Parts: sequence; C-alpha cells; structure tokens
Amino acid sequence: MIKAVILGFIQAITEFLPVSSSGHLRIIEHFMNFHSENILSFEVALHFGTFLATCLIFYKDILNTIVGFFTGLKDINNAIENNEGFKMSLMVIIASIPVAITGLLLERYIGNLELQRIGLNLIITGSILLLTRRFDKNTYSNDIKDLSSMTYKNAFIIGLAQSIAIFPGISRSGMTISVALFLGLNRDLAGKFSFLISLPAIFGALLLSIKDIADFNITYALAGFVTAFIFGIIALKFLLSFLKNGKLFYFGFYCMIAGMAVFFYFMPL
Repeated sequence: MIKAVILGFIQAITEFLPVSSSGHLRIIEHFMNFHSENILSFEVALHFGTFLATCLIFYKDILNTIVGFFTGLKDINNAIENNEGFKMSLMVIIASIPVAITGLLLERYIGNLELQRIGLNLIITGSILLLTRRFDKNTYSNDIKDLSSMTYKNAFIIGLAQSIAIFPGISRSGMTISVALFLGLNRDLAGKFSFLISLPAIFGALLLSIKDIADFNITYALAGFVTAFIFGIIALKFLLSFLKNGKLFYFGFYCMIAGMAVFFYFMPL
C-alpha cells in the first residue's frame, strides 16, 4: 500500500511537471522493487487519476470544446471562423493523430525501453526545456498567437511533439509546451492546449488497457488513483504558475541532472 501511494504521488507530480512521469515511474519501480500483479494496469490507474485532475482544472475549456464541436457541425464554414470551441476541437483532433499512430505502432517497444536509454531521454527533455529560455517568443516578440491566429499546422506540429513523448523519459508536457512556445503561442494557450490534447491520448491508453482490468490489484490501484488525483491538481496549478511567469526552463536543469545520473548509473561496466 505504501509503495502504491508513493508511486501515485510521483505520477501526479511528474505527469504535470515537465519531467516525464513514465520515465520516473520506470526508474522508481526499479529501485523500489515494486511488482503489482499487472504493472501496466496499475500505471493506467495512476494515469486515470491525473486524467480526472486535468478534467477538473480545465473543465470549462473541455465543455466549451465539446459543445463547440457539436454546434459547429451545423455550419462548419461559419464555425471555423467564429466558433472558438469548434476550432479548438479541430485543433485537438489534428494534434491527436500523430500520437495515436505512433502509440499503436510502438506500444510493445516502449514497455521494454532500457533504463539507461530513459536517462538519455531525460537529458533530451532537459535540453529542450532549457531552449525555452531563449526561444520563448513571449519574452521578446509582440507577435504572439492566440487561438484565433493559431494554425492547424501549428496543432499538427505540437501533436508530433506529443508523439515523441510516448518514450519514457521524454516529457509529454515539456515537449508540447516547449514546441508551442517556439511556434509563438501565448503561454496561457500553450499550457491549455498541451493538456487538452493529453486527454484523448490518456483516454485512448485506458481503452487499450481495458483487457487488463480483471488483473487489477484493487487496493494498489485505488491508493495510486486517489493519490495521483489529489496531488495532480496541486502539481498542475504549480506548473501553470511557472509557465505564466516564463520559468519553464527551470525544470530543464533538473531533467539534465537526473538524466545524467540515471544514464551513468545504468551504464554497463
């Protein structure tokens, strides 16, 4: 039970902070010697907790996107120009295509990724985050994009960034927010869009794992789920505050240090 709570806490913090939840879970599970009856299903329970935390924080945007999509179907041409909810729904759909394809093709390989490679991926994440200090257009340009000026090409590129983050050690939020900032999106939209497009990806993973539900260790799953949900809300608010103040790059230092430590620790002698 204690191990499940600890992993739930780690999942919540690392899912929203740009440091890779999947990478941290793999590393911590190794050192804690944690083995549930079905580790994949346990991790899905953790992701469900952070999924609900995201829904709670962004519920207004989610409702606006869903309602906008269905109302916009009545007059698509007009909705694209004048219905923000409909445009956001199209952006989310477009951004979700790359990760859906990549996830289906590489699902088996991802679970067997070596821990040393995860360390290298953390270094890559750290490098990208550090670049936001220099290339975040919010700090030096007046030509910042809001939803009205964001393009479908922008959405697809951010979706590609999310697809790369299926590999443990590559932070999903770190990659998508960083790329959004590089493309000139304002910080509020970059954070919001990053987490909106995470919902279909997480929900898809949940659906793919339904076959494993019978193997759940209920005690472990509930403990992890509740912990991930509660601390996920706290972590998400913390990240959005950092992003708003242009301090996302701070997390890059952590990822670089953690990545190098993991990489050299698991280096074959």
